Amino acid sequence: MASLFWFIVLIGILIFAHEGGHFTFAKLFKVKVLTFSLGFGTPIRLGKFKLSFKPGETEYRIAWFPIGGFVRMLGDDPSEEIPVADQPRAFSTQKAWKRFLIIFGGPLFSVLLAVPIYFVFHLVQDTAPAPIVGRVVPGSPAALAGIHPNDRVFSIAGFEVETFEDIDSGIQSSAGQAVKITVERAGKKLSFDVKPVPELDETGLELLGQRWDAGLKYKRQGNIIGVVKPDSPAVRSQLQCWDRILEVGGIPVEGWWDAQYIMEGNGKHLLPVTVVRAAHVEAGAVTVKTPALMETFVRPDDVSKAPEGTLHTKLAYFGIEPIDLYIGEVSEGLPADRNGLVAGDKIISVGGQPIFSWEQFSLAVAEQPDDMIRVQIRHAGSLRNIEFKPEVITQTNEFKQKIRKLGLGVSYMPNTLFGQRIARPDRFLYASKMAFVDTGNAISMNIIGFVRIFQGRVKPSEAIGGPLMIADIAGKSAEKGWQYFVQMMAFLTTLLGILNLLPIPILDGGHIAFILIEVLIRRPVSIKTRVVSTYIGLILLAGLMIFALGNDIHRYWS
Repeated sequence: MASLFWFIVLIGILIFAHEGGHFTFAKLFKVKVLTFSLGFGTPIRLGKFKLSFKPGETEYRIAWFPIGGFVRMLGDDPSEEIPVADQPRAFSTQKAWKRFLIIFGGPLFSVLLAVPIYFVFHLVQDTAPAPIVGRVVPGSPAALAGIHPNDRVFSIAGFEVETFEDIDSGIQSSAGQAVKITVERAGKKLSFDVKPVPELDETGLELLGQRWDAGLKYKRQGNIIGVVKPDSPAVRSQLQCWDRILEVGGIPVEGWWDAQYIMEGNGKHLLPVTVVRAAHVEAGAVTVKTPALMETFVRPDDVSKAPEGTLHTKLAYFGIEPIDLYIGEVSEGLPADRNGLVAGDKIISVGGQPIFSWEQFSLAVAEQPDDMIRVQIRHAGSLRNIEFKPEVITQTNEFKQKIRKLGLGVSYMPNTLFGQRIARPDRFLYASKMAFVDTGNAISMNIIGFVRIFQGRVKPSEAIGGPLMIADIAGKSAEKGWQYFVQMMAFLTTLLGILNLLPIPILDGGHIAFILIEVLIRRPVSIKTRVVSTYIGLILLAGLMIFALGNDIHRYWS
């Protein structure tokens, strides 16, 4: 029921904005509007109460079938008889440019609706990500240049940085050219020349075009740990993979960087560690998952006892490292499973090069899609080598959409934490700017999405959905919070505007096409041609709706 409610809210707003565009321009040009309807069919009637009223010449109503709406104007039916007295106010007697604007008003208002939605979305958020580096991807341009986590970025390419978003803007503006990044570290200002590389898009769709990446991340490396091998100091202290470290040496830690710094300064001394882990408690016939706090002491071994490829300090080996590159789950029948990998194994190197993050692994796979890739794995403390050829892995997201990317067939637990936040500077100006930036991005993504379908890079059966899919997206977005719901609404309203501009008879784009033809040939298109085109449009639209509904049925009940 929740999904149905949010579906009605979503569709109601989108249709109101779209039909409001037609209505506004019609009234502006004094065209007689007979009906403004949200939904198709007869008005909703509840007993004697009917959701319809007519304060003047226009009937306003809410109809039973919510997928769509319409504004009926005098003279928009080419076969309609128009009284002589009403002809000046008929749609069909208006100049071509007026009729164009009346028709174009619907898609225009649909797209423009995204602007105030995005404006409010940004305006109510009073904090922003601080321009402090949370994590530097190993092997990335920023890492090679010498930038560290916790560096505070002051400027990029000569422009002052106020928030982390400004860092990304500077990277994207570089168009792949080297940029000078100035940071503060321990009270000193340092400058680095960083040359961004093309950003990896594992979907291969590039819906926002070419983007650039320097390896600077706002989110910090988290404090979830892996233990190296069964006889490591960590295991002797009863630590386990997937434990989350809270304190090291009695000092609270907010991420792996903090824990590593404390261990470096601890030398070979006994080290108090506090962790929290998921515990399973039997409550009658039910097993409840609950967090459990555990305090222990780790007695480190000498660094000479550290196995190959394990993390250690200059003096000691604790057997503790971040959970990054530890395999969470292995998908049956895929390369990882066929090579005997299991949960808890860790990827050490690819092609003989040590790696330290999943970003590095994904990039290595993407660069060799057709080659055998040699990977070193640590299993129960021992190293082994495997070779695999990347396969296209199909995953289903929360909205039952298929996502494909090259991979080994493993999943992992993201080990990141949010970074610091600051008060949003110039919030009104920022919201005003981002309202148009985000609207432009939504338009671009929708248009490129259509292009990808026609290119065959996206299957129509997976990309196109009907009312069930829209209801599912609306309900799940609302469950996550109003921010997700309004962002989804803004994206869909731009999609509605673009869809209606397709030159298909019965859609707004089809009507606009007839007006443009009329201007070119200097006479109206014949009534017979328009009527036949309308029937063709109805058949095409009905076929599309049946196709979309069939996709919904297959998506949710197959």
